[in-house]
Amino acid sequence: LSDLNLADKIRLSGSSHGLKVTKIESDEILYVRDPEEPALVSYTDSPVTFDILRHVDHKVVFEKVLDKLASGGTLGIFPEGGSHDRTDLLPLKVGVALIAYSALDKDGLAIPIVPVGLNYFRAHRFRGRVIVEYGSPSYLDPSTLGAYQAGGSERRKACNDLIKRIEDGMRSVIVSVPDYETLQLIHTARRLYQRREYTVSEKQDINRRFAEGYKQLLLRTDGNLPKEWLSLRDRMIAYQKELSDLGIRDYQVSGLDRELQDRELPDADSVLRDMRLPYRLAHLIVVCGLGLLPTALMNLPIGLLARLYANSRRKKALANSKVKIKGYDVMLSEKVVFCIAMVPSLWCLYGLLLFFFTDFDGPALTLSIFSMPVFSFMGIMAAEAGVIDAKALRPYLMRIFPSNRRRLATLPAVRKDLQNNLRKLIKQVGPTLGRVYSEKTIDWKMIQEQSKGWEEVPHTPVTKKNE
Repeated sequence: LSDLNLADKIRLSGSSHGLKVTKIESDEILYVRDPEEPALVSYTDSPVTFDILRHVDHKVVFEKVLDKLASGGTLGIFPEGGSHDRTDLLPLKVGVALIAYSALDKDGLAIPIVPVGLNYFRAHRFRGRVIVEYGSPSYLDPSTLGAYQAGGSERRKACNDLIKRIEDGMRSVIVSVPDYETLQLIHTARRLYQRREYTVSEKQDINRRFAEGYKQLLLRTDGNLPKEWLSLRDRMIAYQKELSDLGIRDYQVSGLDRELQDRELPDADSVLRDMRLPYRLAHLIVVCGLGLLPTALMNLPIGLLARLYANSRRKKALANSKVKIKGYDVMLSEKVVFCIAMVPSLWCLYGLLLFFFTDFDGPALTLSIFSMPVFSFMGIMAAEAGVIDAKALRPYLMRIFPSNRRRLATLPAVRKDLQNNLRKLIKQVGPTLGRVYSEKTIDWKMIQEQSKGWEEVPHTPVTKKNE
């Protein structure tokens, strides 16, 4: 305990909550402040390891923040206190509430607190996508300022009430579900349900409607979903697993249906002829040929090293975290940081090689070096086009093998049956869900109020069957 100081925090192994040190009696005995929510920390009589969270004096930071707000500025805060890859929010830190109350107390400012949702798709990979969504602002109730000024338990209660409102606002701009597998199931349901191609914003809206509808059904049935619903869920999971095993996407199944309509299972030669596989292969070869040299020289070395580096950082972050699931939230940031440093270094290395091992004169050497960013960009674009072509070729190549052809041939009918059953279920249950089903524009904060308490309902985890 000699490394600890007053006001430091300790975080017990297996907990994400810090306990503030209030007194250090000896090297073996210390006192901590009880957490405001005891359920966040589990105590044990057995020895347990802990992390030390050093106390940081935020006085100067708070002063600068309040000055910025008083001058009409805007402040962005990540109130969870760190990044993670969970499907729901971590407990929010109290700092945002303290800032809001301090601004009201010091300058008389009722600061609007606007929730911002960052919803990522394949966030750990290059060319991933993100939807930024803004919710309705929350405001401090001026009548609660007295409780804040009183300090002690009254201040904690006022701050906790504000944090709860902010948390509700944040949940209104994200898709929160019990676990990652349920989120995958919701994406599968959305793809089966949609009757046309949606924009990214529309996909996000439908995903949220499915998530909120699922929560309301959990509340309504106390976690005991009817057998027919569970059966449909299991069939959707099996369908998604089959797609994954065959290496194809849901949108490609419709194409299989059109190609196999009114036909017997073709042999491999007719597959190659009728499905224009030679053309697609030629297109892929041309694209790869155009991008091969710039990609191999400019991007491939850095790309491979960046992947290895990011994966090692992911493992380290996962080992040091109590809240991360797979640690994917740090990967792309680490890749970007690595590439920012290493890509120019690679260009400089090539420049030095050209200078020492070629007879290029000054203008030729300068042109070569300044052309490297162009070649690098060309390689990225060509590689992206090649990846798209390769994904499109996967189902055609899989159909060369007889066993896979039989499995692929059944997918359109399986998908059609799932689609009909899902739409029938939604048509039956949807009207009972109110605005989630019927309204085009929804106040998600109000919907969140209707779904309160879903976390306490017994939930049967979505598991992937090994079939």
